[in-house]
Amino acid sequence: MSERRGAGLLGCGYRMPRNVRRNNDPVFECLDTSRDAQGIYQSLLFRDLDRRHCLGPDESITDLVTESCRRTLDSAGVSADDVDRLYGYISVPEYHAPNELYQVHHDLGLTRNAMVVPINGEQANFLSGLVHATEAVRSGSARYCLVACGSNWSQHVDYSQGHSTSIGDGAGATLIGPSDRFVVIDHASTTNTSYYRYATMAVRSLTVHSRRQVPVDKAGMPIATLELTQSGVEVVSSWIKNGIPELVNELLDRHGINGDQITLITYQSVRILLDHWAERIGPKEYVDTLAEFGHMIAATYPVNLAYAFDSISTEYVVLAGVSLGMQLEAVLIRV
Repeated sequence: MSERRGAGLLGCGYRMPRNVRRNNDPVFECLDTSRDAQGIYQSLLFRDLDRRHCLGPDESITDLVTESCRRTLDSAGVSADDVDRLYGYISVPEYHAPNELYQVHHDLGLTRNAMVVPINGEQANFLSGLVHATEAVRSGSARYCLVACGSNWSQHVDYSQGHSTSIGDGAGATLIGPSDRFVVIDHASTTNTSYYRYATMAVRSLTVHSRRQVPVDKAGMPIATLELTQSGVEVVSSWIKNGIPELVNELLDRHGINGDQITLITYQSVRILLDHWAERIGPKEYVDTLAEFGHMIAATYPVNLAYAFDSISTEYVVLAGVSLGMQLEAVLIRV
């Protein structure tokens, strides 16, 4: 990515659901605590969690995304009328298509000329959106681009599975525009599509209290749930575990930057991964909200960026994440 024209983060904002779920919540009573075929206790992989914010019956993830965008525009001092593009994604969406990002466009009062660009790159939608928004501003195709993501996956997991204990909901956004601060200067990615089917979101039957059933919504319609296969667990503990630091260090080396010059924001669901990445990358600051917010899927990155934005004191920020594809992505920002 060329730095011909400065395009940077002008403001950030986030919103969390009101409801806080603790470790003793009744929803976790059906958690499978046995060993799997490989002798792994999946329920023990997802540890060091205390709280997760989960949508209540009167809350909408779309409303939270809209509010996070409003907070972002307010912090940047930019009017909704001046936004040229809205990148991002809301997951799991109400419909297969269109994505609720179009509803956010409506609720924000963006102009008819403001393009909506949904990016279904679960879970690294926000990182991809940052790259595309930066390229649009640099090329002169747009002046101000919102990048926003919201996740409601607490409603789309199998609560007998260990990974369900880490899931929280949230929404966050940032505004990209002409700037000489918080400038996006480079990005990197690596993709291994042989892992394509190892973590999927689809309608499927689940075992609940020894009975097989398809989960449904309030209207009685089937809803999709996440499945992380045993092969997926192994990918998390191998390819993702080692791939993130390799990708980030490659990106830093490209610019002669050391780990102690960066604030790091990453995918977060498993404590042993965060500890491993901290050791391998050696950031000066690591934004770690696993105990407080849990794993917010696509919202993890914009929420944590907004959460830490005003206190960042390092020369650079790196965001690193993974999509279900499987694709690893990293974005380098010069403060």
